[in-house]
Parts: sequence; structure tokens; C-alpha cells
Amino acid sequence: MNYTWRITKLGLRDELNLDDILLENAVVQVQWKRIAEDTDGVSASYLGSTALDPSSVSAASFIALNDINKEQAVAWVEGSLSTSELAKIDNQLIKKVERNKLRTIRPNWG
Repeated sequence: MNYTWRITKLGLRDELNLDDILLENAVVQVQWKRIAEDTDGVSASYLGSTALDPSSVSAASFIALNDINKEQAVAWVEGSLSTSELAKIDNQLIKKVERNKLRTIRPNWG
């Protein structure tokens, strides 16, 4: 099974960090989709949302909106999920792929 991430939306808000420094357009939410595809090309997806708290981010560690890339957003999502949560999502995706596989097999018996 091949798994990929797609970031669908970033929720932004100006946020004061713990040092009372304004972090403009701080990412406070990442909406995402995890996609599983088997070797036959049958796929399924799982939608999720991850809340982020930028208040503890120092000004030096803050990543400006224009500098955020997919890899960074995926790292935030993966960092928020425990190993067991990710395994649960992947297990649900495996079941969805199997259901989708059953739906896509249609014999042509004239």
C-alpha cells in the first residue's frame, strides 16, 4: 500500500507568542487528506484536521507563510499524530481500498 499526504487548507490567524511578539499569519490549523493506493491503482482517502498552537513558537523559530511548504505542513500533521492514531487511519484506509476494489470489479458478461 502506498500512502501520500495532500494538504487541502491552512487556517491562519495573527497570534501573540509567549514573548508577546506578534506572529502574523500563523498557521493554527492544517486540513489534510491521507490517500492510500494499492498496486492495482485502487485508492481511498481519509480527511482530517490538525489544530496547531503557535503561541509557544519563538520569533526565531517562526516560519513565515510564504516559506511554508508541503513538507513542513505534513511534518506538523505527522508530529501531532501518535503512532497508534496513524495506524488506525491506515487500517481504515486499507478497509476502504478493499471496499473500493470490490466496487470497481465489474464483469463484462454480455
